[in-house]
Amino acid sequence: MSGMKGSVAPVVPGGKDVFSLLPVGGFLKQSLNDYPGRVSAVIYTRGCNFRCVYCHNPELVLPEQLSRSEPVDNEKLFAWLSLNRVLLDAVVFTGGEPSLHRLLPECIMKIKALGLEVKLDTNGTNPAMLKLLLTEKLVDYVAMDIKAALDCRKYSMICGRHCDGTMLEDIRRSLELLHNAAVPCEVRMTLLRPYHAMDDVVELARLVRVPFFLQECRLGKTLQACAGKAFTKEEISRMVDGSEPNGGNVCSR
Repeated sequence: MSGMKGSVAPVVPGGKDVFSLLPVGGFLKQSLNDYPGRVSAVIYTRGCNFRCVYCHNPELVLPEQLSRSEPVDNEKLFAWLSLNRVLLDAVVFTGGEPSLHRLLPECIMKIKALGLEVKLDTNGTNPAMLKLLLTEKLVDYVAMDIKAALDCRKYSMICGRHCDGTMLEDIRRSLELLHNAAVPCEVRMTLLRPYHAMDDVVELARLVRVPFFLQECRLGKTLQACAGKAFTKEEISRMVDGSEPNGGNVCSR
C-alpha cells in the first residue's frame, strides 16, 4: 500500500465507495475529550477480538447485540463530516477494535482528504495494521489500551479470551511501534479490583516510554456484570506516586 499518500480512496467493485463498507456502529458529531487538544468527531467501528469484562460498548462487541442493532449510514456520516469539517479538527476511530478492518487505511484517507487529523484507539493486537498506518502517515495520534500486566493469565482474565504468547508479543510489538512513532502516542490502562494491583502498574511503567494514563473504571454499563470494584481517584493518584515511571510519564485521568 506504499504510495497511498495524497491519492484518492478507491471505489470497490459495484461502484460503492470504500467508506460505505466500513462497519460503523456509532457516530459522535463533536467531542472535546477524545483527542487531546482537538475538537473531534468519533467513529465507533463494530466488532472486537476481545470481550473485556468492563467494556462499556457491548453493543459494538457482542454478536447477539450486533445482530439487533442498525448500522450507521456511512454515506450520511461522511456527508456530515464533509459539510461540517470547519467545525472540527479531527476524527477519532475507536470501537470495538478499528484495526480489525482491512479497509481502515482507505477510509482514513478519505478523512485526511477533508483536511482533518485522525486519531486511532486500539488494543494493540494488530501491529501490522498499526505499522502500516504509521508508515503511511495516516494517523496523527495513537492511543493504545493495555489491559493488564503482560502476563497471559492476567490478560485472559480481563479480555475474556484465551491470551497466548503470540498475542502478548503482538502487543509488545505495537508498544514498540508507539515508542518509535513520529506522532504523539499514549498508553492507557483501566483499573479494576481484583484484576489490577500496584505491582502491575510498576511493571508496566518500566516498559512504557510514552505518556501512560491510569483511569477509573466506569461500571454503569459493562459487557459483563462486574464483580470487581473500581479504584477511586485518590487511590489511582497514590498508584501514580508509587510507580517508577520513565521520566514521570505515568499520570491519572
